[in-house]
Amino acid sequence: MNDVWDMLSEPFPPEELQWRVEALSKDKRRALVVPYVDARIVLDRLDEVVGTNGWQDNYVVLHAPPPEAAGNYAVKCRLTVMDISKEDVGEGDSFKSAFSDALMRAAVKFGVGRFLYRLDKQWVDHDPDTGKFNSPRVDLEASVHSSLDSEAPAPYPGARADSTPSPAEAKPEPQELIDRLIERLKEAGLGKQAAQIVMRYGGYGKHPDETRKLYGELRALLKGQAS
Repeated sequence: MNDVWDMLSEPFPPEELQWRVEALSKDKRRALVVPYVDARIVLDRLDEVVGTNGWQDNYVVLHAPPPEAAGNYAVKCRLTVMDISKEDVGEGDSFKSAFSDALMRAAVKFGVGRFLYRLDKQWVDHDPDTGKFNSPRVDLEASVHSSLDSEAPAPYPGARADSTPSPAEAKPEPQELIDRLIERLKEAGLGKQAAQIVMRYGGYGKHPDETRKLYGELRALLKGQAS
């Protein structure tokens, strides 16, 4: 069961992150943006980890503004995963956004997307006329461990190298995530393909950028198998 919660909590690849404006500078040429993921990404994660029959969601509308009146909707989501249920309330200026917010908040209680709260808000250039801004670039280590750059890369488990960590040493979190992905790919019958990808990188990668690319390729392989 612990493996299920670990897999639900895995960070999403940077390309699946979206950003929304939380605040603007006085001249509106700078925007403070925060990351989020679309509700469909959350649904995909639930399907991927526990299967379409392994979870269910139920909703109750707590508040709806009168017709033609301004105001937010409030919706409560009860999310059940593997017979365990958690609830939370979401808000939005439409039913759709309130339902999505409620689902996201309930899913966070299972670990889904919780890493987003560890990401820093960022100031970016903002066009006051169009409202457009350039999305920040997020590295993998920002979603798992800020100390990745200071960690020496370790070889693929089982490889012979002087840098192989001893059993008493804890692996950096990105390497643990890669290990879990490899195990899931083996279970899906894709162990050979995963090993070929790992071999191209000589283990976990020779530097952090390679580690991020390796993680992305393994995730893409797993998503391709699930689709």
